[in-house]
Amino acid sequence: MLLLLLALCSGIATADSLQIQPAESARAEIETAAFPVHDAEHYTVKCLGITCGHLILSSSIVDFEGRPAYHIVMTGRNSKFFNRIYKINIRIDSWVDARTQSSLVYESVTTEKGETSTERHEINWDEGTVRSVEDGVEKTLEFSSAEPVLDPLAFIFRLQALAKVGGGEITLTLLTTRGPVQTIATVHEPKTKRTSRGRRLLLEIKPQPADGKMFSKKGQFSLWVDPQDSTTLYILDFKLPFGHLISRID
Repeated sequence: MLLLLLALCSGIATADSLQIQPAESARAEIETAAFPVHDAEHYTVKCLGITCGHLILSSSIVDFEGRPAYHIVMTGRNSKFFNRIYKINIRIDSWVDARTQSSLVYESVTTEKGETSTERHEINWDEGTVRSVEDGVEKTLEFSSAEPVLDPLAFIFRLQALAKVGGGEITLTLLTTRGPVQTIATVHEPKTKRTSRGRRLLLEIKPQPADGKMFSKKGQFSLWVDPQDSTTLYILDFKLPFGHLISRID
């Protein structure tokens, strides 16, 4: 993905059909620190110093079919210049059960050169199934995982919340189209980084599967967070075969 990695995510969905509403009761029942909760934050995506796209990330606590859940939203688009070459718009919605911290639904809509593709993945961790509908084609994937599973967007938000000190590791289970992948993310010692909000001491988090083979051919990515402010993701850094993309908070 260009906009939160086209390799990891694609798409959009609407929450209206799910009848989801903000709920103070849900907020009171759960620990918000499990996932960052914040209003929309804007990021500029650059490649070789040239602005090529924009991201917006937000998260909230909602009632999802009678249970408290985190609702994470990412929207992305190319810059005006790159839209002339290749126009793309993306929205991704992720809902995560606040009690189990396992993904419930992952939806995406991608509009590419005027054509729209959609995905919806309904995840039942207890039953070990994912019901997927992609452009009208339905299929069911069975999986087995003793640990909660996270879609790609929820995965990034959970890593952000867990990074408190440098020198440690974070283990999470990422749910992919091929099933669950056990991951180990290394949290490096803090470094001073220049940001739009001044120079800050940030932690770099580099995720890899437990077998160490993730992105071995397709590239690497890392995220930079402030351990004193777990609600703010400052940098997403993608090293890909076609170039180096950096998303920085505005």
